[in-house]
Amino acid sequence: MSKKKKNPLNPDHPENVFSEEADYANLRPTFANDFSDVNRIPDPVEQQRKNEQSSRQALIYLAAVPIVTFVSAFLLAWVSRMMGGPLCDAGEAAWICSRSAQLWWPISTTMIAFGGMLGCAWILYDKYRNYIRWRAWMGVLWVLIPFSMLWATSVLPMAILGD
Repeated sequence: MSKKKKNPLNPDHPENVFSEEADYANLRPTFANDFSDVNRIPDPVEQQRKNEQSSRQALIYLAAVPIVTFVSAFLLAWVSRMMGGPLCDAGEAAWICSRSAQLWWPISTTMIAFGGMLGCAWILYDKYRNYIRWRAWMGVLWVLIPFSMLWATSVLPMAILGD
């Protein structure tokens, strides 16, 4: 006679467990100590919906931050080009036309990239604190950190060196 080991991913009643492997790292809510605390226990179906929604939101955020950074960089460079300046008049530059634009363009676009990264870190903390799937957000943060650093090291020398 073989003893069957209990597997946490396959309990005796799997229809009552709405969690996946990705959810075992979630912070666990405190359970009710008495009957008056029962209302604080989250509904398992609602918790599963929030967990799945969190993963989708993380993937959307992962795509949105670089897209917003590149689009805003293009729009701000276009604004600089429309404003004109001595560098464009002399034929030295085509997009960033003045020394002031060489300062505000890289700083503002870097703030957008770093804002997206810090926003992801805050959302990660908020998901963890509220017992919702957070590991997808950690993955997104690990992609946005090098993206932000690469963006900053690519465009900030323009503000420092002038061209």
